[in-house]
Amino acid sequence: MFTLMKPLKLLACLVTLQFTCGLTLQAADQQELRQWTDTNGRSITARIVDAPNADSVKIEREDGRVFTVALKTFSAADQAFVTTWRTEQADIAAGRPILKEPDAALWTLLNSGGSQPASTYSNTPLDQIIEAINQRFVVKAVKTPAGQPLAVRTEPADLASRVQISGDMPRMSLQGFVQTVANANALTVKKDASGMLVLVDKTQPTSADGKPVASFFGVPMNTPAP
Repeated sequence: MFTLMKPLKLLACLVTLQFTCGLTLQAADQQELRQWTDTNGRSITARIVDAPNADSVKIEREDGRVFTVALKTFSAADQAFVTTWRTEQADIAAGRPILKEPDAALWTLLNSGGSQPASTYSNTPLDQIIEAINQRFVVKAVKTPAGQPLAVRTEPADLASRVQISGDMPRMSLQGFVQTVANANALTVKKDASGMLVLVDKTQPTSADGKPVASFFGVPMNTPAP
C-alpha cells in the first residue's frame, strides 16, 4: 500500500505528489473508492475528485486527505479510467447521456436473447429490427445486473428511423449482428448508465440540401446448415 511519509510524500516515486490541506469536493462523495496502482505495482485505495488537466489527477484517500498526482505515475489502466471519467464529466456538464464501452458481461446478456435469424432486408428501418430484438429479450426475460429488462436503443433517438438496412444477413449471434450493423453504418456500440445497449451515431452525413443521408449495407448470405 502507499504510505504517507514525512515530509508529506506518497512514496519517493511519487515525486510530483502534492497534499492539498482541507480540500473537500462534492464530486468525491459521488465516486466509489477504487484501487489505484502506480507504475511500480504499489497500490492505494482512493476516489477521484478531479482531473484538472491531461497530466494530473486529484484523488481522495480513505482518510479524507486529498492529493494531486501526476497521471503518468499510475498504471495504463488507471490512466484510461481517468480519461473516461473526464469524458463523463464533460457529458454531464453538457447534459449528454453517459455512455461507456460495453463489457464482456453485457455482450453475454445480449447473446442470451438467442441468435439473429438469417434475413434479407430491403430498405428496412433499423427501428423495426431493434424492436424485434427487444421483444426477444422480453420473451426470454433477459435482465441487466440492475434487474432491468435489457434493451437496445439508439442515440440520438431518431437514429433508428434514419438508418436503413438493405442486403442479406447471415445467421449470427445478436452480438455479431449488432456489431455488424454498427460497423456498416458508422455507428459505435456503447452502454448507458442503466446497462442498456446503445447504438451511437458517429457521423451524421447530409445531402446537399442538409438532410440526413441514410446508410445501407449488405453482406453475403452464409447461413449455417441446421
